[in-house]
Order: sequence, then C-alpha cells, then structure tokens
Amino acid sequence: MVKSILLSLFLLLASRQIDDPIVAENILNEYDFIVVGAGASGAVVASRLSEIPDANVLLLEAGSTDLKYPVIDIPFAARQGYRSEYDWNYDIVPQKRNLQASRGVEQWPRGKVLGGSTSLNAMIYIRGSPHDYDSWEDHGAEGWSWKNVEPYFRKIEDAIDPEMSANLGRGGPLKISPVFTDEMTRKMIEAGKEMGLNEVDYHDDKMEGIGPIVQSQYNGIRVSSSDAYLRSILPRRNNKLHVVTNAHVTKVMTDEEKQAVGIQFVKNGIPFTVKSRKEIVLSAGSIGTPQILMLSGIGPAEHLKKKGIDVIRDIPGVGSNMEDHLVAWSFHGNNFNELEGVSEENVKEYIVNGTGQLSVGFGIDTAIHTRTKYWGTDVSKSTIKRPFPSIQIFFNSNPDSALPFPHDAGKNFTAMAVGLQHPKSVGTIRLKSKDPFEQPIIDPNYLSDDDDVLMLIEGLKIIEKLEMTKTLNSIDYRMIFPDLCNFTSNQTPPRPDSFYRCYIGLSTRTLYHPCCTAKMGENDNKMAVVDSRLRVRGVRGLRIADASVMPHLTSANIQAPCYMIGEKAADMIKEDWM
Repeated sequence: MVKSILLSLFLLLASRQIDDPIVAENILNEYDFIVVGAGASGAVVASRLSEIPDANVLLLEAGSTDLKYPVIDIPFAARQGYRSEYDWNYDIVPQKRNLQASRGVEQWPRGKVLGGSTSLNAMIYIRGSPHDYDSWEDHGAEGWSWKNVEPYFRKIEDAIDPEMSANLGRGGPLKISPVFTDEMTRKMIEAGKEMGLNEVDYHDDKMEGIGPIVQSQYNGIRVSSSDAYLRSILPRRNNKLHVVTNAHVTKVMTDEEKQAVGIQFVKNGIPFTVKSRKEIVLSAGSIGTPQILMLSGIGPAEHLKKKGIDVIRDIPGVGSNMEDHLVAWSFHGNNFNELEGVSEENVKEYIVNGTGQLSVGFGIDTAIHTRTKYWGTDVSKSTIKRPFPSIQIFFNSNPDSALPFPHDAGKNFTAMAVGLQHPKSVGTIRLKSKDPFEQPIIDPNYLSDDDDVLMLIEGLKIIEKLEMTKTLNSIDYRMIFPDLCNFTSNQTPPRPDSFYRCYIGLSTRTLYHPCCTAKMGENDNKMAVVDSRLRVRGVRGLRIADASVMPHLTSANIQAPCYMIGEKAADMIKEDWM
C-alpha cells in the first residue's frame, strides 16, 4: 500500500511539463551580462540584472531543468539526489586524519541542475550570526558587516508564518516555512533548556541556544533558486533573460588588456562562444568557480604552468583557503521514538496537507548553536575575536535510511550531527588536468589543525550533557556505536577525550558547505582573489558571486548567505552600469 501511494505521488509530480518554458532555445552571439551557474547566487544575479533597462542577460547552467526530476520537490527525499545525474558527483582525495574519508570515498554532492545546490540541499535557512559578517569586514571585506548585509537578507525572504521572527523579511522571492516537529523534537528542546540552553529563534539577534529550524519550502514543497528567482519572473522577461541548460563552461576569454570578453561552453557536444558587452559573473560555486578560473589562466602561476595552461593573471588564492563545515555524526537509541520511515500514514499526511515527516529535509528539525572555549577565529590579519558560535548541533528525530547509522540500532533511534563552524584546517581545489570535463582535485585537509579536534570534542560533550538530563534519561536515551574506540567501556557519559579523539577519526564527514576558494580581501592580501566589490583582481569585467568569495565560513548553513551574496552583488553591478 505504501509503495502504491508513493508511486501515485511521484506520478503526480512527474506529470509536470518537462519542456521547461523558462529555458531558452536560441542563443545570441553577444549579451550585456553573462552569469555562470544557476544556484543560490547565480539565479539571483541573473534575475536582478535582467531588471536593468535595455540590458540582456545570459544565464548558463551545466545541468538540465529541475522539472526533469520530480523527487527534488520532496524534502525528505533530498538525499536521493546524491550520486544522481543532477549531482556533480565530486569525490575528495584520501584524508590523512579522517578514516571516514581516508580512502577518498567521501562524497561532496553539489547540484548540477537549475537551482544548483538549492535543488539538492536540506533547505535549512539560517542567516548566521551577525558577528560572522562583522568578522568578514575585519578580514578585508569592506561593506560586508552585519549592518550592510542584513537588509539584503530581508529582501530575499518571505516568511509565510506570522509566528516566525519579526526580523525575517516578508514578501521577498524566497518562501521560508517553519519545519514540522514531533514529540521527540519537543523532548530534545526540553532537555536543552534543562541543561541551561535558551530556546531561541535563529533569526533574532542572539543566535545561541536551541530551537526548531526553518526551511526554504512552501506547503511541503522545496523552493529552490530557480523557483524563487527564475520561474517567478519568466517567461514575461524572457526577451531580456535567456536561461540555457546543459551548458558546460570551459573558459573565460580575455583580451590583451586583461579584459574578460566572453565565455566558451559546450552544449550537447557542440562548442559555443558568446561575448559579453559589460561583465561576466562566475557563480559556479566553491569548486566550479576556481576550476573555471584556472582553466582560463587565472590562478596560481606555477600550478597552471604545470598543467600546460597559459597564465593570464597570477592569483595564488584561486582554489586555496577552502573551508568546510565538518560534522561528527552521533546516534542514540531510546524507548520513545519508533522510526516510522515512509509509513502509509505519513505519506498520506504529506499528500493531503504537505506536512509530516516527508516535509522535513533529511529529517533534520532542530539545532543548537553555541560557543566552546575554543571560539573565535585567528585567520588572516584580524586580531579581533568575534563571539560567533563555534558549534552547531543538528537533531534528527527521524533519520532517513541513507544515513550511516549503526546496523544494530533497531527501530528506536535518533541522530545528531555535531558541526565545527569555524575550522582552522583549510584545503585546496587544484586542476587534475586542463581537460574541463575532468573533476578537479579536492583536498579539504580535514583535521590538520588539532584545534578542530578539540572543538569537536567540546561539541560531543554537549551531547553528553543532553544524555544526562532527566528528560532524556526518562526515555533511556543512549549513544549507539559499534564496538570500536573502546566503546564497550564508554557507553555511558562522561567519556574520556581519548574515546572522542578516536570517535572523531571514524565518524566525521562533510556537512556540504565548502567555501572561500576565491575569497574577498584587501589589496595587500596576496591570497585575496576578489575585492570587496567582488571584482577579480587584475581582470576587468569579471566578478564572482557565490560561496567562494566568503572570507571565512558563517556559523550555520550557507544557503542563506549565498542568496544574500547574489542580491548584494547584483546591486553593486547595477550601481556601476545604471
């Protein structure tokens, strides 16, 4: 019965029109603006630039239309996109200090489809801490402090529930909704309050505490950047904005004056060249953007020479400074929460009301943000220690079956992800060859700085405190782990640091938030790729607008900041051309 209901649901979604009316068939030889990548930032930039009178815009997306994949719409099924044809299917190199990724089997899913990773992610919408953006300005991103970026968040948002924070915007393109919560979630919030955490709304000024999250969805259906910023304006603006799918960009063309003049791409095996009259904006993400730059001769000179690429501009920061939110998964048995999975009841609830477990991305519904004694950042030239959260803990009351939970967990278990928000370990993106269709070499260099291990240990000890609360003791809430790291002798808290060091080496993995591979910075910072107006140094007519320009990670998921970067970038470009 459940299978038949699910089949009906998928058939209903699949009945949508596959010939996407927003996708252009004809490509002009020249455009005022060319935007590469239709993710959170790129779709925003392209949409906003099409508002400029008498200007036309080309948006290039390497993947196909998202209408081709109806499963994208269902929040709980988000992980089904991993290793699919709308995922770039990136792998990382073997990691020395992380057994989970030591064989290079760690997956880095990124969306290769209209909507980019907003069509693949868990839809969690958290702006981050105001201190994050003040710290960005400390690190040379002039004009990116909280007071500068907060209006752009409001411009993005359409908080549809009147009970949501008054600090959230209303009437913006992106609909955001409270997440569905169940009794187990409410017990977790009660336990957090028992151990001294404040119950918070993450969009009020004070971010630290525990509380339910919000997601970019409406009536249980995902809202991606293509929904919010492209379908909302097209086809009525299709004479000004041409959206081209299956267009794999291979190079930014520059002239003798180091001016970006056009883009080369391949669509359905056919090479195209399109010129730009005004500007090119790379929004291909923290992996794609540095790859395209290096293929175009913009990046670390010695690396480019080794790959046989002519150097247009030596910028050593391209593909460097990479940060990622690293998480240690923790699994817990209990005598309260029986895992429902995809039951007949919750499938019906989702179809009829758009609520229930299937409306929750990855089953994640609650988060903790807090500082440990290792809070703050010491990167770049800044000596200011901003008080942003250093640990994020996600609670998953109904984990989906793809999570790597212990095989002996049974039906009664929950999951938590202890996330390191401001890692000191940094990695790199480098070319494997000058073949634009070959994956780059991705090395996150996880846990290379021992402070990252110490911060994760502190985060896991927060979970210990939750385990020891009366609220969770009453339901026999207990950690589940295979008999490794001497777990048999450490099943009950408190556990020694030696256990957690071993545990971290076995259980950590990406939270899918790479950033900073073309970061903003001051003119005298040789590792800065763009200035505070997102212009690539030494190359006129070329900007970057995506997570790669972040000076460092924010204290939460990066979807919201990427939308903000797109809005602010579009305004900067308009200021220069209107």
